[in-house]
Amino acid sequence: MKDYFGYKGKRVVITGAASGMAQAAAKILVDLGAEVYALDVKEVTVPVKQYIKTNLMQKDSIDAAVKQIPGNIHALFNCAGTTAPPFSNVEVTLVNFVGHRHLTEKLLPKINAGGAIAFISSQAGVNWRNKFKEIKPLLDTRGFEKARAWLAAHEAEVTDGYKLSKLCICAYAKMNCKELAKRLIRINCILPGPSQTGMMPVFTEDSVILGGQVVGGKDLKEIIQSTLTAALPLCGRNAQPEEQAEPLVFLNSNMARFITGETLLVDYGYVSSVEVGQTTDTFGYLE
Repeated sequence: MKDYFGYKGKRVVITGAASGMAQAAAKILVDLGAEVYALDVKEVTVPVKQYIKTNLMQKDSIDAAVKQIPGNIHALFNCAGTTAPPFSNVEVTLVNFVGHRHLTEKLLPKINAGGAIAFISSQAGVNWRNKFKEIKPLLDTRGFEKARAWLAAHEAEVTDGYKLSKLCICAYAKMNCKELAKRLIRINCILPGPSQTGMMPVFTEDSVILGGQVVGGKDLKEIIQSTLTAALPLCGRNAQPEEQAEPLVFLNSNMARFITGETLLVDYGYVSSVEVGQTTDTFGYLE
């Protein structure tokens, strides 16, 4: 069978490969014959070419990882992510956006013409256009340390680091697709809906912690659980990690060689149904 995806023998870099969607993507890439360099703070169990311990909150850790990665990179997958708790909103933004931006820009000289970059954003980033004015000051920072300084100076305003980081990822892909196209490098991101990864318990944890409290005559645990149920994809269940990894791998493949600047929703129609008024915007994604 023809190698339609074009990963065989190609060098790729992926963050967050110890778990979740990134782990699923790393397995697919290995199966497709790619030479995979995996970056994570935790040990990676997928049989990749090389695991490099990397903390995306730390510039020096990212720079050290970049030095260990050879040139002639075919694809970069920016997949690592975290949320608050256990981390602060500033730390979440550093990992999800700032660290990945720094890694991307440091690796760019090593990415070949015809290469591609893909990020994992979220449904939480879908409304980046309406939030562009608010997030642009962070997007306009140059370099890791200036971004960190901006976040420190605006820490009181950063009340949702997860959403901020995901909005920035979507805008970053749009803002850079034209310049990267001059080098024939593509940049895209997926926007997953609720998925059964290690992060999901964090999103649902409040329903346990706050259980027993009463708001408006209703148990708060029940309110949170009903909200999460209302936000399920139209198929009635959360996605499995592989169901997010597959479109991610597709976007960086030769099969998507004429796609760039795309923010691809992978949520089984939830946001689409919200846009036409068939489903309630439970989490205010489009506000």
